[in-house]
Amino acid sequence: MRIWFDVITPKQARLMSSIAKRLGREYVITVKGYSESVDILRELNVNFIQIGDYSIGDLKKKLISYAERVKLLSEFVLDYKPDFLISFSSPEAVRVAYGLSIRSITMNDSPHSYHVGRLTLPLSWKVVYPAAIPEDDMIRLGASRESLVPYRGVDEVAWVKDRLYDLRNSKREFKVFIRPEESGASYMLGKEGFTMKLVDEVIRVGADVIIKPRYESQSIMIREKYGKKVTILDSTVDTLDLFGRIVLVVTGGGTMAREAALLGTPSLCAFPLDVKLHVNDFLRDMGFPIWRASSLKEAISIIRMILRDPDSYVVDTRPLMEELEDPRVVIEKILNDN
Repeated sequence: MRIWFDVITPKQARLMSSIAKRLGREYVITVKGYSESVDILRELNVNFIQIGDYSIGDLKKKLISYAERVKLLSEFVLDYKPDFLISFSSPEAVRVAYGLSIRSITMNDSPHSYHVGRLTLPLSWKVVYPAAIPEDDMIRLGASRESLVPYRGVDEVAWVKDRLYDLRNSKREFKVFIRPEESGASYMLGKEGFTMKLVDEVIRVGADVIIKPRYESQSIMIREKYGKKVTILDSTVDTLDLFGRIVLVVTGGGTMAREAALLGTPSLCAFPLDVKLHVNDFLRDMGFPIWRASSLKEAISIIRMILRDPDSYVVDTRPLMEELEDPRVVIEKILNDN
């Protein structure tokens, strides 16, 4: 059995490599040319092939990039002849798999990413998603009811579970990690995020700030504005180790907020869109230390609350993690049954 994994984002690099290692079958990983995703795969010491470029900009550029990558992936897959594709709603990979009669196992925890969902879920053989997301949300994106495979967990369990330990007695540095929003994503086009506006507030409270930009343009902007007032991480870092040593993680996306919360470190998802984040709500309701802010005012209030006594918000999450399903096990069962 040959398995083809496709990777676009840094999260997908961690998720797909974790699944590939767990399955222990013959596989290949293709990756879109997003430098951070490529760096993570190198750090994880997995073999991969870079195919296509990551496009940031208007819809015309994204469409042309999509078409070019479909062509390149088609040529590669015709030669490799995989039995299955596993991806996190990769529009190009799912389209190629559908066109070449390859069964697609598509993972998705972001129904708010409407366009990506509409391009991938209707063409997918199986759709693996956290049960916290209402089934109707996936069907609305075009998934067939027969394709749906819900599981009681979150994607991040796949690479956090093996690194879990009790952080309550760890010596922590009064530092806050900030990750800007995914400004290049289709669902963020024309939307203004506010994550970077929180830097001044954290500095005002007296905490050191660590920023991990997503793009070079973000890095340049941050350097010009803050200089040596903040630490900028331009290279790949072991975020799980870092999150276990600091007091708060603030991110404009969801992955790093969930990574930190699963470890037991307080996290804030500063997400500006007016949509439900079902997966984050699910973790919060279980007792994981994760918050959501939809406005700058709300985010500042939460940051001040946590930084007044950060140790009191750290949670030993090991018992909670035992209640969550591991998506690697779910994928493995699908393959074993077929």
